[in-house]
Amino acid sequence: MAKIDLVKLRKTFGAFVAVQGLDMQIVDGEFLIMLGPSGCGKTTTLNMIAGLEGASSGHILFDGVDVTDAPPHERNVAMVFQSSLLYPHLTVRRNIETSLRHSKITDAERKRRIAEAARMLEIEPFMDKLPGHLSGGQRQRVATAKAIVREPSVFLLDEPLSALDAALRLSLRSELVNLQKRLGTTTVFVTHDQVEAMTMGDRIAVINGGRLEQIGTPDEIYNAPSTVFVAGFLGSPPMNLLEGEVSGGFFRRGQLAVPVTGAAGKVTLGVRPQDVLVVEPGTAGAMPVTVFAVEHLGRESVLIADDEHGAKVRALVPPGWHARVGERLAITPEPARCLLFGADGNRILEPLARAA
Repeated sequence: MAKIDLVKLRKTFGAFVAVQGLDMQIVDGEFLIMLGPSGCGKTTTLNMIAGLEGASSGHILFDGVDVTDAPPHERNVAMVFQSSLLYPHLTVRRNIETSLRHSKITDAERKRRIAEAARMLEIEPFMDKLPGHLSGGQRQRVATAKAIVREPSVFLLDEPLSALDAALRLSLRSELVNLQKRLGTTTVFVTHDQVEAMTMGDRIAVINGGRLEQIGTPDEIYNAPSTVFVAGFLGSPPMNLLEGEVSGGFFRRGQLAVPVTGAAGKVTLGVRPQDVLVVEPGTAGAMPVTVFAVEHLGRESVLIADDEHGAKVRALVPPGWHARVGERLAITPEPARCLLFGADGNRILEPLARAA
């Protein structure tokens, strides 16, 4: 296990800046999720931690020791990629054993580690099979076994579930979390899937454009996003983000009027779909909307509507709720559940909303 410090870490490719002065601490034994859209720099950061990419500037420290220029084999890290990367001509047992070929351990210890990894990943029945005879999920379990058999200080995973079908992703998510908690190994998991981030991580580091937007627990990131980007990126259905203006103690956007405190001028109001109420057309202060679609999800439904400025707004409604496409309705946010973001994109941190 290891504590990892990234200090002003920067990576450039010619004129392109992939990672911009990243400062972050990964706690010993935690499961950290690096979350962000494709091309945001999260995989580049993971590769620098692994030693597969050199840093342009800044430092990487493991337990206070600077490993910025250390080669991968001196860092005691293990990595699992999106593709399982198994040798097709070797059995599962031999594939796992390749991770130990440079280890100075006894044959007995080698056999113990392989057997323990196979037991943990529940791949014992497949040990003498070739990778081509395994399912996608089984191959990823073998790839994970190859990583943990080395007993690394740091476990790095680069979107290991993204190529699997939805049911298998759901199953392997919980298996990976359970495994990490049993091993206690410091783990960094890269994904662009916010559901994976919310359900797996002790903390989430949201990356955007090579910069750290916010780091915190899933609850902190979801309930108190520090920027407009984080607010819009995390949540399914996503948070409604409405541009408007605060004047006279109200956020105003067309006919919508939401009582707020602590802000003035042009702002963006954020409200989760579960905190949006559907009301009768003509209700004072409510926003007139036109039904665009209704998504039925079983335990709930999602109303998607166009507001008077053409923006899409989402509200959670009870299961079985129906409305016709093109029907005119009105919606209003719960004032106490709203967030406000300033013109710079940062959340206004003082208390914002008050009861009407």
